[in-house]
Amino acid sequence: VPTMLRQGCNQAVNFTVYNWSKKQILAWKKKKNSSTSDGKDDTNVQLDHWQSLVLGGLSGGMGPLVNNPLDVVKTRMQKQVIHPGKEPKYKSLLQSCVVIAKEEGTPALWKGITPRLMRIMPGQAITFMTYEAVSAQMEKYGFFFFKKRCGGGWE
Repeated sequence: VPTMLRQGCNQAVNFTVYNWSKKQILAWKKKKNSSTSDGKDDTNVQLDHWQSLVLGGLSGGMGPLVNNPLDVVKTRMQKQVIHPGKEPKYKSLLQSCVVIAKEEGTPALWKGITPRLMRIMPGQAITFMTYEAVSAQMEKYGFFFFKKRCGGGWE
């Protein structure tokens, strides 16, 4: 259960931050294009590759920042040795967070975050940039037939 919570939380934060940030940048780009009034069609404004790379990396880092306490607790609960007749130190998610914060300080819940971010952020940056580039090409060449037939978007 702790692993499912950690992964669910991570993905929810990751995609929420990415989609919200993407919408903000696209709205800004549309506004910028309309203010130049050079007759350009701003209905198909897309992220530049570098923008999806940066947003992917930043959003990829937000998930671990939010769920690192779950990861620390999960690791400690899995590593603890339980002796028969003796109560385990870490019993539940909330209780473990309280014990760790009380004994080691609240920042202990974010132990190991730096190497985790250094591993995850570049991969997420590349993943989102690739997703945006491939999706744009697929849409350009008509591979997103569902979107055209149904007259709607994915949002």
